[in-house]
Amino acid sequence: MEKRMKRPAGLTMLFWRYLLTTGAAILALAVLWWMGLVLLMQMKFVYPAGTAADGVDQLVYELGAGAKTPEDIPYYYRWAIFDEDRQLTDPGNMNRLQLSYAKAVLAGDSVRQGIFYAQYHRAVQLPTGELCVVQYDYSMPYGLESLQKHLPEFQTCAILVLLAAWLLTGFLLTRHFAGLLRRDAALLTAATQTIASQRLDTPLKGQARVREFGETLEAMDQLRASLAQSLESQWTMEQQRRLEMAALTHDLKTPLTLISGNAELLQEDALNPSQQEMVETILRSAVRLQDYVAQLQAMTLPDTVPQQEKERLCLKSLADGWKGMGQSLCGAKQIQFACSPVPALAVSVYRAGLDRAVSNLLDNAVRYTSPGGTVSLCITAGEGTVTIAVEDTGPGFSAEALTKGEQAFFTSDASRPREGHLGLGLFFAGQIARKHGGSLRLSNTGRGAKAELILPI
Repeated sequence: MEKRMKRPAGLTMLFWRYLLTTGAAILALAVLWWMGLVLLMQMKFVYPAGTAADGVDQLVYELGAGAKTPEDIPYYYRWAIFDEDRQLTDPGNMNRLQLSYAKAVLAGDSVRQGIFYAQYHRAVQLPTGELCVVQYDYSMPYGLESLQKHLPEFQTCAILVLLAAWLLTGFLLTRHFAGLLRRDAALLTAATQTIASQRLDTPLKGQARVREFGETLEAMDQLRASLAQSLESQWTMEQQRRLEMAALTHDLKTPLTLISGNAELLQEDALNPSQQEMVETILRSAVRLQDYVAQLQAMTLPDTVPQQEKERLCLKSLADGWKGMGQSLCGAKQIQFACSPVPALAVSVYRAGLDRAVSNLLDNAVRYTSPGGTVSLCITAGEGTVTIAVEDTGPGFSAEALTKGEQAFFTSDASRPREGHLGLGLFFAGQIARKHGGSLRLSNTGRGAKAELILPI
């Protein structure tokens, strides 16, 4: 038969258990303490607290009758001898403080004197005519005179022992119950660290002793499992999208090869200048599409793309190629193209990637600029950086596009809806900028949009 698991106690039950356990322990110690006192009295190690009071009448009688002398008085009494004029003749076994109490009694003070215990007095006239003052209290004397002289006062010590036992028991029980809470808190801390370190495939270990902590631990384990499932689903979707992109890029190679091949055949024919320009535009566009396909392949299968090396090139020669690209793109849509003077500067760049990034910026600018508008290319050098800025007179970026424009497959920008979206163009440009150790900055100029590649020299 399967063993039934014990349900953990709640915080309220744990608190009451602590109070009841502590109270029961204190009561049990008090009973044991009392039984110890009774046992010590039975063993004559100590006498009851009323021993002196019970025997004082008999002692006074015997002293007055001469049956006992002051030297025969039991050790748990204190005595002193005074003459008929109440003058001290023999201090007996009293100290100075005790003598002051005795003198106050002889002077007629009826108040019971004492610090820890009330001091009681009996005065008896001895056969010699002197007065013997007997002093006693309600404390527990030791069974032997030597113990009474050399050991601390028993009753106070016994009470201190009981208090120490209570304190020790309270400390141990508090530590025990606090340990239960600490162990459960340690489980929650370990669970938090497991989730924070993204070890989501590792089930949370341990069982809490407190119900509320156990429920929290169970909720955290469910959260861990949900996160693991969500991330696994996301990874599966990402892998599926990569496979789809890989298939798409593979399928694009065939039509691109056909376009390039047929354009090259047309270029060999006798064409008029206008036709020749159109064929060259087709060839350049085909080359750009092949670059896009290569970039898509780099995204889907990054491990198969060889690492490129930086090239030391003249910035003007790079800009000449960008100008030709911009003029071709703008000419097809009857858009004006402008380029500012280029600094005479040599730079180390990944040429293919940088050409593709600038091409993407120009293509985006042309795509969202109406016929009759203007696209500008401005290249400036600053302190340790080169800025390649592409500006257009289109509708500009929306607030969402300014923050999400560099995300791959971003399609939610309604302010630039024509012929597609920001999509992969700005994503590729941002990737290339970061590969160079720079950044891509998007902004609005009031006349349109502006995208800047900021690269370190």
